Amino acid sequence: MAFNYEKLTVEQDGMVVVAAINHPPANSMGQGVLRDINDLLDTCEKDDNVRVIVITGSGAKLFSAGADITEFADLQAGKVPKYDGNEIYFKIENYPKVIIAAMQGGAYGGGLELACCCHLRIMAEEATLGLPEVKLGLNPGWGGTQRLPRFIGKTKALELMLTGDFMPAKDALTLGLLNKVVPAAEVLATAKKLAKKLAGGAPVAQREIMKAVRLGLESNLHDGVTKIERAASQALVFTEDFKEGAKAFLEKRAPNFKGR
Repeated sequence: MAFNYEKLTVEQDGMVVVAAINHPPANSMGQGVLRDINDLLDTCEKDDNVRVIVITGSGAKLFSAGADITEFADLQAGKVPKYDGNEIYFKIENYPKVIIAAMQGGAYGGGLELACCCHLRIMAEEATLGLPEVKLGLNPGWGGTQRLPRFIGKTKALELMLTGDFMPAKDALTLGLLNKVVPAAEVLATAKKLAKKLAGGAPVAQREIMKAVRLGLESNLHDGVTKIERAASQALVFTEDFKEGAKAFLEKRAPNFKGR
């Protein structure tokens, strides 16, 4: 598939698509970046040859520094942006295919909020992250006040948001926000290795697992098990992938999942 975007550099490696935010100098989440991410999500969702998306940043220092300050004047003038960050971030969070954030540099404001919406997160051990909007007299407005406390707890999340201070990647790993922390030069390779492993998995099962976890965290344990998880199990037991997985297990070979 040929990809042509203004603010994303996109390449496909097998069933893995890698999209690098390319909006120097800060890879800020302006309208152009949001538009291109939205279009990429629509394109990849329809393509059975894409099973995992990796979102990273261009350049060595920043995954994304957050909102595009050059667009603030439009907001202050009351202009409604065409692409809403919250809508696109929910789209990422609810996406039926795995999305990995590969943060080769710092992630701040809307950049960190973007990473929080992805299903898995890998970050450079030299990098930091934070929600510094309070220093501009603002609040995190693309889900930061809601998602970050769910990852690292209310107390630490409030400290970060109220002070605007940055957190080292190793601390975010300890608190459960990140899946892996590796040297900056290894971030993308590590993400692609994980993506290729996931691309060989059962797509329908992955989709149902992500959905069940997301909905379950918004529910109570009993309903999560008896309604959400049970519905996923009932849907999966009739799939071709389940038949293939069971057959491959008995035949002691790697399964060939088709996503059906």
